[in-house]
Amino acid sequence: MAIEVIISPLIRAMLDKLDSSAMSDFAYQWSTGKELKDLSETLRLIYRMASSLEDMQGRDPCLPIFLGYLREIVFRATSTLDEFIYEAHRQSLENENKSSWTGGKVRQFIYLSSFGNQILRRHEIPAFITNIKTELVEIKEKTISTYQDLISSDKWRPDEMERRLQTISSLDKRVMSGSMIDDREVFGRREDSINIINMLLSDQYNNKTITVISIVGIGGIGKTTLAQLIYNDQEVVGHFEERAWVCVSVDFDVVRITRAILQSITRKKQDIEQLDPLQRELQDRIRGKRFLLVLDDIWRDDRKSWDALRVPLKVAKEGSRIIVTTRFVRVSSVMGAIETLHLGGLPEESCWELFKLKAFNNENAVVDPILEAIGKKIVEKCKRLPLAINTLGGLLCNELDLNKWESILKSNMWELEGDDTFPALLLSYHHLPAHLKLCFAYCSLFPKGYEFDKETLILLWMAEGFVPSRQIDIMEDLGSKYFDDLLNRSFFQYYGGNKFVMHDLIHDLAEIASKEMYLRVDEGKSNTLSEKSRYISTVSVQMKSVEKEIYKCKELSTLLSLENWALEKDTWHIPPDLFEQFRCLHVLDLSGNRLKSLPDSIGKLKHLRLLNLNRTGIQVLPESLCNLYNLQTLMLRDCNINEFPKSIGSLINLQCIVMGYFMWHKFTERGIGRLCFLKTLPEFQVRRIIGNNNSTIEKIKELCHLQGKVYIKGLENVVDFEESKKANLFNKQRIDHLVLEWNNIDGDNQGNEARIEAVLEGLQPYMGLKGIKIYGYSGLRFPNWMMKDLSCYDMLTVVNLWNCNNCKLLPPFGSLPSLKQLYISDMKGVEYLGKEFYGNNRGYQKLEILWLRNMKRLKEWWGADDCEFPCLRELWIIGCPKLMKLPPLPPTVKSVIIPW
Repeated sequence: MAIEVIISPLIRAMLDKLDSSAMSDFAYQWSTGKELKDLSETLRLIYRMASSLEDMQGRDPCLPIFLGYLREIVFRATSTLDEFIYEAHRQSLENENKSSWTGGKVRQFIYLSSFGNQILRRHEIPAFITNIKTELVEIKEKTISTYQDLISSDKWRPDEMERRLQTISSLDKRVMSGSMIDDREVFGRREDSINIINMLLSDQYNNKTITVISIVGIGGIGKTTLAQLIYNDQEVVGHFEERAWVCVSVDFDVVRITRAILQSITRKKQDIEQLDPLQRELQDRIRGKRFLLVLDDIWRDDRKSWDALRVPLKVAKEGSRIIVTTRFVRVSSVMGAIETLHLGGLPEESCWELFKLKAFNNENAVVDPILEAIGKKIVEKCKRLPLAINTLGGLLCNELDLNKWESILKSNMWELEGDDTFPALLLSYHHLPAHLKLCFAYCSLFPKGYEFDKETLILLWMAEGFVPSRQIDIMEDLGSKYFDDLLNRSFFQYYGGNKFVMHDLIHDLAEIASKEMYLRVDEGKSNTLSEKSRYISTVSVQMKSVEKEIYKCKELSTLLSLENWALEKDTWHIPPDLFEQFRCLHVLDLSGNRLKSLPDSIGKLKHLRLLNLNRTGIQVLPESLCNLYNLQTLMLRDCNINEFPKSIGSLINLQCIVMGYFMWHKFTERGIGRLCFLKTLPEFQVRRIIGNNNSTIEKIKELCHLQGKVYIKGLENVVDFEESKKANLFNKQRIDHLVLEWNNIDGDNQGNEARIEAVLEGLQPYMGLKGIKIYGYSGLRFPNWMMKDLSCYDMLTVVNLWNCNNCKLLPPFGSLPSLKQLYISDMKGVEYLGKEFYGNNRGYQKLEILWLRNMKRLKEWWGADDCEFPCLRELWIIGCPKLMKLPPLPPTVKSVIIPW
């Protein structure tokens, strides 16, 4: 398969940079407005041409070479624009600090670090931009010429890309499966599942302690799906006292598999490294119990390893079972399977039902007769393989264009030799939009079997410029849409929680699509790094062991360190000149490498967007880190930073920080007020400013992009309404959970009730809030925005009031149209719950859980209407000794706790 060159999303990213406010600042500061405008116009034309040419690479074998040359120019031009944007940010920060010796003056030269620290003087900059434009104009002329030649041809010539296709590369690791499944998406396996379930439940094989049953079949045939269906069958769940699911993959590592069995049983991470204590712990867990174990996707027929693995399993109760899935009959034989199911393709009717579910979101959909006829022919070409049907169904999801269906049916790719599944997968890749092809190819950096975290992967795509960045608020939403598009097309599979995996054949396709510039350095494999490698990952390899090899990759953009937390590690002292070599880095992941510190040269990575220091144990961040003005994401999980750099507020493009809660107070003590793009701020401690009567709450005034949960503590330090209003919460429209806390445990705020009421009045949140918690509020009444009709907060589902002792009236929470959970605790001033509690005569229409706790003076709770609480399931009344009257409870209530 010839490599497709994807260029249009990279040009789109360049245009976004040229349209940015930072580039406008640069144009003003350096008098380059005309040159940058000309460059933008040239790029727009090339963008339109390149978008068309990408889909035509099969018509002319020279076209990928031509587009590759264009891509190199775009890379260089992008680096230049990044340098300009960096300079604009630097100048902006310098102008803010009028006390510096420069007095905010514009410099007369720029260091272009990505061009070997070339010095570009002020008068040379316009000509430099013009030279970039000239190169692009030459390419533009060739682009237009090539484009016109191609669209004038009557039909597609034999596709060079197809003729060069090689058989899928041998696999080193396979996809990690999980036990969860949506059985609504499984077709045609009922008879097979019943047969194996009967074997599991039958007494026929109980003369052995533990019996092995194997499922054998080719890749993509549905072995794992069948095992998942059986594993989750209710009769099976009830029959076995303990169950465990483990994906074995190519590496039959007895220690890893034994640990995984334990983790599956206990649902807790196991840190034991030695085999003997692991086996003894497993024996204790399953001794005398009927036990079901699924060993999914076994590749090696290693009798010695199998004998070692089953030693602790022999203590299980008679009737225990092991299900094995594999592609190889020999594996089944070595493991002593007493029954082997050779899994074939799906029945034809089931194939069509599965295709309809994926293509039309409903297996019972009424389909246009013409589309149905074409669809059934496509399904026939999938050779009854579920993976192929899933993938092509996802490709055509909600697609009603007859021409697209026919182009897939008539594609030459169906004639390719080799694996029956691969032509369908190749077709699905070929029809991906260009931006999804870039994102998909990036996934080849991760090993087969990797559990992708959706949010982290999106951050990586953003850092590499694969997601348009013109509107910062929607970047992650757009990245999430990209991911969901790949998921819906079956390029990812759901694993559980926020984790996803790739099928092994899909990952092979990613490796083929990314061969030219992507390289994964795996443990025990010989890997050749070249100067063309722009994206590199190391898997189960310490970074210090490959640092000399990486030096040759001068244009490196991504450097990832993966799956190295289990290695024995010595402290890695990063060479001071390492970062001098990689001036174009966008992503630097050093996670899992034991570090004491970073060299000061980290501050020279002007292009860096994402820095991952998770699990490095690093305690000190150099002040030079604050020179990374383009940094978007900083990851510090499982680190213990003693103190953040004084100028951390200079990271003016920082959007996401990942770290433990205990470090947030150290972070917020620094100057975070300039981090106006920051999206994560799970905890903010308000402090009183020494020397005046103000507090630090104004620091979050400009952080209008905050999203998710925000916890504001220390509100007793806020002086008045005007100061609290500076928090600007009403304009922070992406916060969905808000926690407001006063430290009022000892009654310190007595006599300040009016001031505290004014403070909460100024903290009104945006109406898109989903959850709010108020702790320690000592005002006599709740603010006006809480006491009026609350129906405008139509997304609010959870409310929690705790230790608001002085308030005698509760807000009309019944008027919240979406409220599902209401928790009221330690409100000693409330004596009655009357009509005001409901807000209207039909309050609490969606409330499911209600807690009333430690309300020492509550005497009576009156009803308002027969229609209140129609959905209430749980009612908790705890520590309310004076309560003598309750309203009638609806029949929906399943649990009532009233410990008098």
